[in-house]
This record gives sequence, structure tokens and C-alpha cells, in this order.
Amino acid sequence: MPRPRFERLDAPRRARILDAAAAEFAEHGFARASYNQIIQAAGVSKGAMYYYFDDKADLYLTVIRRTFGDLLEVMGTLGAVDDAPGFWAACDAMMGRVMAYFAAEPRRAERARGLVRSLAEAPPQVREVLALAQEPTRALLRAGQAAGAVRADLPVDLLAAMVLGLGEAMDTWLATHWDALPPEQRGAIEGQLMGVFLRLCAP
Repeated sequence: MPRPRFERLDAPRRARILDAAAAEFAEHGFARASYNQIIQAAGVSKGAMYYYFDDKADLYLTVIRRTFGDLLEVMGTLGAVDDAPGFWAACDAMMGRVMAYFAAEPRRAERARGLVRSLAEAPPQVREVLALAQEPTRALLRAGQAAGAVRADLPVDLLAAMVLGLGEAMDTWLATHWDALPPEQRGAIEGQLMGVFLRLCAP
């Protein structure tokens, strides 16, 4: 967690530091990222940076936490659904908002793909950050069960773990292969991925 002095900075200064860090981690991964380069790009002194974060791992985890929080905000909430078609249409809309968020700014998408690739060598504490997705996923699945859209023969915790594991595998593959995908396949992949989740979760 960042130190209190970082939280007391104004929003633009916090964003400048985290944007510089995200760019460095996305391009070079966690291990090869240069803390000094981040400090220089952020326009702060080395002494000040150590008042904000314990170390490079602490900064990295803060970047991942912010990225994850931004995506949850963009994704939005499910809203009221009454049946299975309504539930899956709402899920498709949530995924569509995320895809549109990345399509609107290619640099943002490139950075996100780089951060996903960096997870392979991330410090162990990153699992705690990724675990923040568990409760929203369980809540989504429970709403799907109530609408008759999601299977009820498995414990919700297990199904949530399966969904998150599948999502992580998809994200990692896309981050690695996106640049090589033909444009037409990029456009179709959103629906294909939603179909995979549907087949996993449907009764």
C-alpha cells in the first residue's frame, strides 16, 4: 500500500507518478523496470519517492490496483435483470464497455496488455490485488443464478474461481498475441470470449 504522503498528494501528481510507473512496467515487466527511470519520468526526487512507496514492488502493486479499479469502474454494474437473456445481454454490455474503453485510446490498451504480461513475474503479493475480483464475480454469478442464467450445481466460490482463471488465461493470451491478430479477428473476439463464459456458466 502507498504511504500516507502519497495519498495526500493532489490527484494530478498521483496520476503522473502512477502513469510513469505503468508505462515502465508495461514496457519492461516488473523485474527489468527501472525505478530510477520511473522517478525521472514522474518528475520527482528519489528521496520523495521513498516517502510515497516502500519499494518498487509497492509501487507496482499500486499500479495494478489502480488499473483494476479503473476497469471495474468502466465495466459498471449489471443492473436489473429478470431472465437469462437479459443477464447475458447485460454481461455482454459490460464487456463491450471495457472493449470500447481500450479502443478509444490505443496507448491505454497497449499499456494494459503490457501490465498483463508483467503479471508472470510479479511479486507474490499481486495475488492479493487480483483477489479483489472474487467478490464482484461471486455477486455477478449469484445474480445470474437468480435470473436462471447461471448453473447452480457448483459452489459459487468454485465457479467464481473457474471464471477468474479462465479470464486470466484469456487476458494473458490476448496480451501476448493481440498484435498478430488480423483486424477482423480482433473485432469478432469479444463475442467469442463471451460465448466461452456462457458455455462454462450456463445451466
